[in-house]
Amino acid sequence: MGHMFDLVTADPQHAFSERALVAAMLRQEAAVAQAQASLGLMAAHDAQSIISTCKVDLFDVPQIIRDSMLTPFTSNGEPPIIKSLRDSVRLFNPQAAAAVYRLGQPQDLLDNALALLTQDVLALLHNDVMARSQHPEAAHLLQSWRRVELAASHALCVRLSARQDDTAVPTPALQHEVGKTLGLAVAEAPQREAWMSLGAELGVLALCAQRWAASRGGASLTPSRTPLWVAQWLTELSHDARAGEVGRDFWRVEFPLWSTLVIHAIQSVRQIPLK
Repeated sequence: MGHMFDLVTADPQHAFSERALVAAMLRQEAAVAQAQASLGLMAAHDAQSIISTCKVDLFDVPQIIRDSMLTPFTSNGEPPIIKSLRDSVRLFNPQAAAAVYRLGQPQDLLDNALALLTQDVLALLHNDVMARSQHPEAAHLLQSWRRVELAASHALCVRLSARQDDTAVPTPALQHEVGKTLGLAVAEAPQREAWMSLGAELGVLALCAQRWAASRGGASLTPSRTPLWVAQWLTELSHDARAGEVGRDFWRVEFPLWSTLVIHAIQSVRQIPLK
């Protein structure tokens, strides 16, 4: 699976942006349409109509973000990005529009998109760590990175839940097809604890990198912020989203906090001189 950016030159601020997250949601919906077509659950031309529309440049991302923050939706509701996608597909294929978002719940859409985006951004972090792996002092950083990779292998999964309305059942075969397309494992249950572990390990990696950079005379980020962000992340994920607040809590709290923590880890590693 290809990444959405150049792994050598990418700015993590752009790689972990709201626009990138919306693009990841569209990648998921394209993968779901492709999987349904592969299993004979959707006409191939309808799937292609959806897939060809799942391009972030076709959407008003700032408006989608504003609507997502202002409009709460329930487990069977329709997120603003889905409404925009359905309206766009309907312009040239009304039949395909009815097949948009037949699988999964709003929380799945958000979680799966965050997993996709995190997978891509961790590839940036992997490159940064490996670029410094030949230093004699790199052992602690590499050990910390291996723990990040292990935590990521449990957290970064795709999940499609059945809806009460419903329409279509996300069978294991279909979820497998979606996961294969996206390069993610399939989760049978929410991965909140796994995401908590990943956040904690990223915090440890950031602290390890900051200590190393300081010992080599590099510029140092404020280390006291790292435990604070980790603690906030663990606290946020220790409770479920309030009823009707699925979308708003994610956009207002979870995504900004997670992007801050991940970008901070990357910036901490990049403080370490390459030579």
